[in-house]
Amino acid sequence: MKKVSILATTLLLAAATGLQAQVTPASQMEKLDRGLVVIPSGTTRNLSWRLLGTDDETKTRFNILRDGETIAENVYETFYKDYTGGSSYQVVTLADGVPTDTTAAVTPWAKNYLTLKLQRPAAGSGYDYSPNDCSVGDVDGDGQYEIFVKWDPSNSKDNSQGGVTGNVYIDCYKLDGTFLWRVDLGKNIRAGAHYTQFQVYDYDGDGRAEMMCKTAPGSIDGKGNYVNQAATDEKIKAASNTKDWRTSDGRINGGHEYLTVFSGETGEAIHTIAYRPNRNAKYDLSEAAGTFNWDDRSGKNDKGDYGNRGERYLAATAYLDGPDGRPSGIFCRGYYTYAYVWAVDFDGTQLKHRWLHISDSRTTYRVMDINGKTTTYKGTTCTSGLSRNTMYANGNHNMSIADVDGDGKDEIIWGSAAVDDNGKMLYAVGFGHGDAIHLADLDPDRPGLELFDIHEEKGTYAWDLHDAATGEIIWKGGQSGQDNGRGLAADIQGARGYEFWSAYGGFDSSSRNQNPFNAMTGKQAGSTKPSMNFRIYWDGDLQDELLDGTAITKYGGSTLGVGTTPIANLGSPSSCNSTKSTPCLSADIFGDWREEVILWSTTDHATLNIYSTITTTKYRIPTLMHDHTYRMGICWQNTAYNQPPHLGYYLPDYVDGKLPTAVPSVAVVQQQTERIFDLQGRRLNSLKPGLNILRVNGKTKKVFY
Repeated sequence: MKKVSILATTLLLAAATGLQAQVTPASQMEKLDRGLVVIPSGTTRNLSWRLLGTDDETKTRFNILRDGETIAENVYETFYKDYTGGSSYQVVTLADGVPTDTTAAVTPWAKNYLTLKLQRPAAGSGYDYSPNDCSVGDVDGDGQYEIFVKWDPSNSKDNSQGGVTGNVYIDCYKLDGTFLWRVDLGKNIRAGAHYTQFQVYDYDGDGRAEMMCKTAPGSIDGKGNYVNQAATDEKIKAASNTKDWRTSDGRINGGHEYLTVFSGETGEAIHTIAYRPNRNAKYDLSEAAGTFNWDDRSGKNDKGDYGNRGERYLAATAYLDGPDGRPSGIFCRGYYTYAYVWAVDFDGTQLKHRWLHISDSRTTYRVMDINGKTTTYKGTTCTSGLSRNTMYANGNHNMSIADVDGDGKDEIIWGSAAVDDNGKMLYAVGFGHGDAIHLADLDPDRPGLELFDIHEEKGTYAWDLHDAATGEIIWKGGQSGQDNGRGLAADIQGARGYEFWSAYGGFDSSSRNQNPFNAMTGKQAGSTKPSMNFRIYWDGDLQDELLDGTAITKYGGSTLGVGTTPIANLGSPSSCNSTKSTPCLSADIFGDWREEVILWSTTDHATLNIYSTITTTKYRIPTLMHDHTYRMGICWQNTAYNQPPHLGYYLPDYVDGKLPTAVPSVAVVQQQTERIFDLQGRRLNSLKPGLNILRVNGKTKKVFY
């Protein structure tokens, strides 16, 4: 989350740049167990377990038991190699030498990766199924994650393509392979990367995760009931569940559209409401919507019934009330032109509209509040100087969530624009639609987080790196006139700060291959362009490794895996989503702070392979899932063109296993300051907590207070 910083300028009575620290509150940390796993490698047993964000980093140590007998005491690290071998292991947590908890006995895996057998759906006429995007959530409150699996039919389609698709299914499994439930989204939900973005999180604060996603008439929950029967709106309940709204081209241009929240434990639909907006861009209708009316003129026809732009969905989870509030589901529709961002709350019984952001113009936008009142606002100043002052045409195939302005509440990071926690514009950069997004502490010596955005839209820049709180452009380049479809930001070298690169990565059209660059200096940081898919923490150092398809590599080319065996050689794994080659999921789901990779097996299309490192590390870091920015990233990872999660702090700033201590900022502005503004451009009489914008001698500067 937000870093605490002191900005060193001649205008402030502060002499040096302050330390930057993770400030994720305990209220946003899931209650997790130690996540102990034992991975075999010959006769060696590799033990790995969690340090929690709530642990005292100074006083916490561990004892290790093998078959009930202590084999190691007062262990500092969260990784241990036992060269003797045993049948079961336990870890005892010590707080200042006093035992506080003991894990259950854990047996070693059968292989050096974990296999999870799935119940593959029956094949249809001319198509079959493979596992696709996954997510995790603790559905029963036992401190262990369950795996959510979306099944992809082999005839799934991009929105730009016609054709009837098979049904989409979402399953839930325990890590021991126990099947919990299946949701059938039915024939009125199309299959493809842009249609079903499912969110898994504990939305009502009861310690058990729920799932939210878009549904339709005919969708069936994990108990075998139609989801519209979980509605409180009688018009929704009365809709036909047998009517097929598909056209001969496979488009679904009629019928109700719903949002449903499901019990994570049983798959039962708890509540169903009308989706906002519907395909006619109406905001509060439970009646069936007719043919598309969506500003959709993508070369197919002039009747607006193509359904490409209006059927582009994104989703995420965000804390809009701050650390002591409950999280909201964020559901989005459109980004090429019209852009809608909808915040929805769940109180344990019902879904409730919070606000709806409506950007259907480049110059003005509207916000529908919790009471249904819609207010029109003037768009924000576009930081690129282009005339794109709202979310309109500024969205990506992906999104990110973080508290970027330091007020304790999350913002929705859209790509070339951002929305504040109240649904109003935060800023617009204006470079248009993009294919990839990376939000992290790319420049650890600059206050706040930064965003690297890769642009598909031609005619502007191929990429830019901007301040995530203000939209201020730090670097931009790649005036290639090309569809820049791939790019990544990761800390792949020993130099301070992240590196970034993309397919068209130079600072001008003649330097396409001058990749990567250092985010702090903008200078070229290597002569070879790395892979452009996912980043991952895998070996024992504090830099990123590169995950591309079924290969994990260090920058420079060396291949890593489980022990000495590359992952590509273990269990016939496959990535997802064609040329994107993304994992089913990459996340810190058990063990120590290094991340796991989930891929599906091509042997039977009915097995997930879960890979975890067995490389020794000297670093002890709390589970990444207790960093707020990272945890929200796992929620949105399955959205559209999947992107890797990033931490909200700069990992190499760990010293002896501790984050740098936050230093209270004291910022006294001298008389040279002309004006102070907040992020909405409102004049302030004095600094306020969070991020302030100073106009000093005609120049803009930032300060956290």
